[in-house]
Amino acid sequence: MDRSDLYDKMADRKMKPKDFEPYDGHNGRVNKAVNLIRQGKLRNSGTLLDVGGGIGDLGYAVRDLFSNRITMDISFKSLEAAVAKGNFGILADVDKEGFGSGVHRIPDTTVDLICALDFIEHIVDPEHFARECYRVLKPSGEVFINTPNIRYWKHIDQLWRAGRFPHTSGDREVYHGGHLAFYTYSDLREIFEPAGFTSVEQIKDEEGYHNPPSPYVDGFKLSSQQEYARLMLELGCPNLLYKAIVTK
Repeated sequence: MDRSDLYDKMADRKMKPKDFEPYDGHNGRVNKAVNLIRQGKLRNSGTLLDVGGGIGDLGYAVRDLFSNRITMDISFKSLEAAVAKGNFGILADVDKEGFGSGVHRIPDTTVDLICALDFIEHIVDPEHFARECYRVLKPSGEVFINTPNIRYWKHIDQLWRAGRFPHTSGDREVYHGGHLAFYTYSDLREIFEPAGFTSVEQIKDEEGYHNPPSPYVDGFKLSSQQEYARLMLELGCPNLLYKAIVTK
């Protein structure tokens, strides 16, 4: 099955008439990004690029802050809803085309903030994605990634005790819901820093955080309270909230 057909099929199952209406706050990952933007923890003006942005809820939710809001997605059906919310839509398979092609290719150094919420786990070449982020971001522009944390202690527990690799998606059209890769915070650093980014300390997933039990922590030799806090964060968060700043 072609990937665009797969994600259109998912859209057919998920989409409802209300998806073409103003965002009502029902999406947790969108709400996390919106809160970080409004708190000033992410860039909050200029041009926003929401990669894998689906029906465009993020762009709609921060329309008062960003003068330009671009939603990029592989699904034409999802983009119809994004455009209905006032976003500029770009249909693209990022693995094949990068950030658009032809007249819809995003120009270099034109974007202030890139958000990719539950996106990077769906692509084949995250290093190419990181280079595209660097290409289009302005100096000191930011990228924000939300992706499942495979180091989350409950995922480790499932693999260790049940002998089953954890499922990090609820979609069932294909195995693992189309998730092709699984990441830790260190993995994201190794992808983005060589592309020209400076990583910012991992942001805590306040809503989903669960303290890891002592067996998951006791085996580590930690030399400082800072190392302990970082370990608890990396083991206790079901989702990675990763921010990096471009260095140009």
